[in-house]
Amino acid sequence: MVQIPAGDFSLGFDSTLEIKPFISENTTGLNAQPKQTLFLEAFFIDQYETTYEDFLKFKPKARYPTHIPNEPVRGVSWFEADSYCLSIGKRLPTEFEWEKAARGSDNRLFVWGNEFNKENANFSKKVIGIYTKNKDQSIFGVWGMNGNVSEWTSSWYQPYPNSSHQDENYGKKLKVTRGGSYFKRDHGFMKDFVMIPFRNISPLNARFWDTGFRCALSE
Repeated sequence: MVQIPAGDFSLGFDSTLEIKPFISENTTGLNAQPKQTLFLEAFFIDQYETTYEDFLKFKPKARYPTHIPNEPVRGVSWFEADSYCLSIGKRLPTEFEWEKAARGSDNRLFVWGNEFNKENANFSKKVIGIYTKNKDQSIFGVWGMNGNVSEWTSSWYQPYPNSSHQDENYGKKLKVTRGGSYFKRDHGFMKDFVMIPFRNISPLNARFWDTGFRCALSE
């Protein structure tokens, strides 16, 4: 695990940053505003995403279409991700913890900076093993947060502090997922969709083949 130190970081999108819509106005980044400074206590987060090898120790009878042990596990529900982390004495990260671990404290939009480069992370049509090195490493040394697979968080989909944005999905019914994935280029607007502050949402029992998770731990 990697320790993320206590301190402030920039949360959310600047209101001047125009994000292309996906399906509806709720996916234009308005749900990640206003941009604000947030303080978090120190915490630990897994340096890499949970792999099939890890997960099958927890659920040995599970069957998945891949047999490559160091690929990030995917196609698991929020309940399974949460149960796995609890079984090893950890927990899922909050979406704010996830964003700080990926973004650092200097307001970057991608783990490597503010300029998008599709070669810096895995945005291909195939997942890669967690130890495949590229530039998808945050300043804290956490790997695979911009590409490869999106990740479950522990957070309910709620409005940000001081937000005036309305969304009928707010409440305790959907969980937030974070991060881009190898599958996102098919949407045709990869740059916007894989920015670190972008919030995605999913039902707790949903299973997506581009979504996995990593665990966190309070200090």
